[in-house]
Amino acid sequence: GGLRGGGRYIVRVDHGGEALARQTGLLDLRGRPVRGLPPAVVNGSLQDAEAVMRGAFLAHGSLTEPGRSSSLEITCPGPEAALAARRLEIIAKAREVRGTDRVVVRDGETISQLLERMGATSTLTTWREARTRKEVRATANRLANFDDANLRRSAQAAVAASARVERALQILGHEAPDHLRYAGELRVLHKHASLDELGRLADPPMTKDAIAGRIRRLLVMADKRASELGVPGTELPRED
Repeated sequence: GGLRGGGRYIVRVDHGGEALARQTGLLDLRGRPVRGLPPAVVNGSLQDAEAVMRGAFLAHGSLTEPGRSSSLEITCPGPEAALAARRLEIIAKAREVRGTDRVVVRDGETISQLLERMGATSTLTTWREARTRKEVRATANRLANFDDANLRRSAQAAVAASARVERALQILGHEAPDHLRYAGELRVLHKHASLDELGRLADPPMTKDAIAGRIRRLLVMADKRASELGVPGTELPRED
């Protein structure tokens, strides 16, 4: 899942290795291994810290593609080296994973900032492009799901309204005025249609408010008549 491909390389120094270790701060003046980073680097400038981070990432770093689980991780030889990320004032977590100390950055903006400070411009461009594509795709999916949910709710409401109108026509029978009966029959005949669609289907065509008003008056008249007869009205029983 990482964006950086290729193999890993090992540099082996057969002659003068101890002198090189002293020069790079891996050994102190007495030949003892230095835990963490050498004092010259720890007390150095921010440019030194950025260079160290760049080298650590090239040697033991990984970058996953942007998303919910995106992360930049650097494997460290010990907890002291992991704490060096604080020099760059970035939001990073130093933690031990399966016996290995790591620096982990999960925030997208912080990852972008760190890549830029390390000089990984091409990787930063690729990572940002992938992040933008995923954000656009996620936004499109959310909007599509929102539209689908609205359509389902509208269809369910239309079916429920059709059932009420059908009951109203049963209650009123021939007592229903012709113009209200016509609107009710349209509603029953086209159960999944919206009010706009019902208005366009009417002959002559009616507005959304006109068709809604007629259906509303039909239901009120039917509920009033049902109350007089002592029978159930148009209100549908609620499901538990």
